[in-house]
Amino acid sequence: MKLQNMAVIFAIIVIPITLMLSAYIGIQIDTASLQRQYDTKLLDATHDAVVAFQLNSIGNNYSTNADSLRRDIKASINAFFTSLATNLKVPGENSNYVAQYIPAIVITLYDGYYIYSPIETEYKDSDGSEKTKYEHALKPYIHYSLRYKTGNCDIVVNYSLDNYITIYGYMNGEYISRSGYLIAGEVADDGTQYKGVTITDATAIEYYKEAKEFTNWVKNNSFSGARIVDVAVPKNALDENGNAYPQFINDSTKILNATTGNDPEDIGSDFVAHKREIMKQSIQRNLNNAIWTYSNHTTLNTDFRMPILTEEDWDKILSNVNIITFMQGLPVGIKEYNNYAIVTSTENKQYVDPDLLYYIHDGYYHKLECPILQEASGEITGYRSIDYDKQKREGETEEETSYYYKHNELACYTCIVSSTSFEKKKIEEYAPNLKRAYYNTIARERWNLNKLNVTE
Repeated sequence: MKLQNMAVIFAIIVIPITLMLSAYIGIQIDTASLQRQYDTKLLDATHDAVVAFQLNSIGNNYSTNADSLRRDIKASINAFFTSLATNLKVPGENSNYVAQYIPAIVITLYDGYYIYSPIETEYKDSDGSEKTKYEHALKPYIHYSLRYKTGNCDIVVNYSLDNYITIYGYMNGEYISRSGYLIAGEVADDGTQYKGVTITDATAIEYYKEAKEFTNWVKNNSFSGARIVDVAVPKNALDENGNAYPQFINDSTKILNATTGNDPEDIGSDFVAHKREIMKQSIQRNLNNAIWTYSNHTTLNTDFRMPILTEEDWDKILSNVNIITFMQGLPVGIKEYNNYAIVTSTENKQYVDPDLLYYIHDGYYHKLECPILQEASGEITGYRSIDYDKQKREGETEEETSYYYKHNELACYTCIVSSTSFEKKKIEEYAPNLKRAYYNTIARERWNLNKLNVTE
């Protein structure tokens, strides 16, 4: 009888606990599943935003004009919210419901970035009284820049995704302002030789001639004894808002001194490491401020915070044009959804990515690392990946609008299926004809790149 009583007591205690645990585990599984679905929906919506940006900017001859660029970006942001609302099955008239869970969107471009986040705006109430509210808006463009203030030098350097920089400010009381490509290799006076490689493309020759002139200006120009090239990272380096960058306190590197050991085109150089740190810290600081400000003014009971991005994320962000979206606070089961998505734009007019150059040989176009191309002989010419896509020729009417290809070569099958396994090498390690193809191609494409921030 005692055993039966114990069995009944055991059943009374264990069965409810088992049922509760089973229900809890089921809720956890449903929550995890829903989180994965939201991850996919956020990534898909961000991808749609990038596609919209690419379509608008590639087909827009004025895409590098500041006002036109902002319109293209706003259109891509609208595409993001429309796509996300659709994916979350939110009715179109209630799509603003989604926006309250998006504390910020970042669009990284060639020499800076935009942040789309809620800001304080003024409006008149129905009774005519002036009030303020927070609503999403595209903030002013932020350059990747750093202020160098030491002695008689007080200049700002704007950096970009490649070796193009803009310098402006004062050297010994003299105002200076100039933009150009900073290079380290030897260039012939007529631009037909660079790092021992013959340059044959007419546009590439102009690029190297101008790059040499700009680099010499940085190296040799003296302003009452002070030289730009001698400017080192100051002990109290300042960002574009005059705020200190504490991580540069012990850095005394002469960043603008372009040498073979500090080649601005070499990803392992001090120049690139310093530039990427500036870009990273600028994005972190301004994005953190944007999200923190929204957290203090939102009506949602959510603590919005900037997540910690991985080094892989930062490498992606600092290497190309990207759209980064953050979604936080959305109810998901027994938790709140907090995540972000990063999608890189591989087809845009903003930046020439060396990894997205394709080289023509024997009726096909290849990546530089392609084993087939390694065996190729003779002259090889490369172009940007977008030049192999279908182009639109606008007509006066829809019927007169047509499509065509600039290049009729076919994509290399090996490059399509095996490019991730290709051996990466330094340009100097390639065969002479491939080095020549690379230096001619990258120079021509960079020269043809329109830039918003140009000073002579």
